[in-house]
Amino acid sequence: MYIDTTYVMCEDVIMLLAEAEEKTKRPQEELLVIAMRMMLKDSDTYFRMDGRIEYQKREDKETGEKIKKHRVKMRLTCREYDYYQDMRKLFRRSISLVMAIAVRTYLAIIVEAIVNKTEWTVLADTYPFENYAISINRICYAPTFRIWWGLPANLELLFKK
Repeated sequence: MYIDTTYVMCEDVIMLLAEAEEKTKRPQEELLVIAMRMMLKDSDTYFRMDGRIEYQKREDKETGEKIKKHRVKMRLTCREYDYYQDMRKLFRRSISLVMAIAVRTYLAIIVEAIVNKTEWTVLADTYPFENYAISINRICYAPTFRIWWGLPANLELLFKK
């Protein structure tokens, strides 16, 4: 099942994705998924416990001018949609900001690896759900969620009650 949705992207992020698509001959969506996977691998850097959701800046601090943004339509699988929603909750940033950070931080590395045909595990496939799972349980009638992003060192601890 697919979900049609839109995200707000700054012009620089749109341009970076378009340039990367031209250089690598890979679709922008695929490049974005790889960038989001790389960001997830560095989740400790972005994880925040509290505070409000942070959104993209509306104005450039230096010039005071409005930052131009555009709505970008995307067609996501339900699982991709949930994955991005989880990133929003755990990083305490809007999905648009998470995507912008991922593109600005990791896209150049991805393009270089693709263009230079570097052997690199993150480029092996675009399936973003490697070791990603959600389980829903009830404790005293309250639903609880467990989210896995990667495998713990000791898998036996997951199954102890």
